[in-house]
Amino acid sequence: MKILVANVGSTSYKCRLIDMNTETDLAKGGIEKVGSDNAIISYYKGNNEIVKDLIKPIKNHQDAVQLMIDFFVDKENGVIKSIKEIDGVGFKTIQAGDKNGSVLLTKEVTDAMESYASLAPAHNPPYLKCIYYFQEIMPDIPLVGVFEPGFHTEIPEYARVFGVPYEWYEKYQVKKYGYHGASFRYVTQEVSKLLKINLNKVKMIICHLGGSSSICAFKDGKSIDVSMSFTPQSGLIQSARVGDIDPFVFPYIMEKKNITLDEALKEASSNGGLVGISGVGKDMREIWDAVDLGNKRAKLAIDKFVYDIIRYIGSYYILLGGLDILAFSGGIGLNDIRLRKIIIDKIKFIGIDIDDTKNNERTEGIKTKPESKIKVIALNTNEEIVVARETARIIKEKK
Repeated sequence: MKILVANVGSTSYKCRLIDMNTETDLAKGGIEKVGSDNAIISYYKGNNEIVKDLIKPIKNHQDAVQLMIDFFVDKENGVIKSIKEIDGVGFKTIQAGDKNGSVLLTKEVTDAMESYASLAPAHNPPYLKCIYYFQEIMPDIPLVGVFEPGFHTEIPEYARVFGVPYEWYEKYQVKKYGYHGASFRYVTQEVSKLLKINLNKVKMIICHLGGSSSICAFKDGKSIDVSMSFTPQSGLIQSARVGDIDPFVFPYIMEKKNITLDEALKEASSNGGLVGISGVGKDMREIWDAVDLGNKRAKLAIDKFVYDIIRYIGSYYILLGGLDILAFSGGIGLNDIRLRKIIIDKIKFIGIDIDDTKNNERTEGIKTKPESKIKVIALNTNEEIVVARETARIIKEKK
């Protein structure tokens, strides 16, 4: 079975054509700056880079999709003779309200994506453009949405509901959804393989830390809570997102700055979080460099990020009734040794005996000593393979 996985951003398109028999890439590619005259294009056949940083106009996401398909069927560097060899297309979709899960992209589901576009304005609209185009050019091939909140659908209702008028919850579906579902699914599966454990008998906290960050409490085979809530803007501070905040900050700042709600939200989502506090940038390496030079704002940004992470770990430790495994994933979670050490040192009293030699390695694996009560594990994440697996599963179930 060959599955094409599409990962769509507001100005980007990335895809992988995967042979599900071996779970290896037949080909993959990416386009940055979609919608411009200087889009940046890359393409790999297997692991061999065929096109690197090619610059050409890509006016929209439909053109991006078509260009990548043209690469896949190219006589010289393609990997398939026809798009009919593709058995299904999986999308790392974000939000469809009560349709969240791993589902065939029927009209009912795409209509739900349309209605929830305001919750994921950078994702739902471009995803829909790509989905509609795939439906046009590949009408007989199943399309599957693997929605980010799908991993969190079993969170108890009392953890989902907000203290808002009940009409908002009942009629308008204002509640906690949670995101990063593909990453959390991958990490739990890999932890199970690595430790040879039954996920139905484990208490785990997963810290997905990267440009976008969230933390999940996982118990007895399911997510019981997650830091991201109604939208991906909530929870921890992130690279440019404010995280948890009193909603009445917005009318206050609108009055003080004489700006609209849209302007306030744009400021908060593009100049908040780590970049807003540090004044340095989004990249943790740049922030750490500034910290080492004595930059107080950069130090404050790190301290706030660590505080948020520990705050969630602490609350989830209580909710879980203890902890067996603390997992770190994402670019920061796997590679930022310094941050991981600070976090662990602050919570080691709960039963973590870190192995400093292992923790100082930017590699996957267990970072604690054998006698540690709680195991700390660092893992890369692979959201695309989860999307491919879920897509293949849905297709097989529908046959």
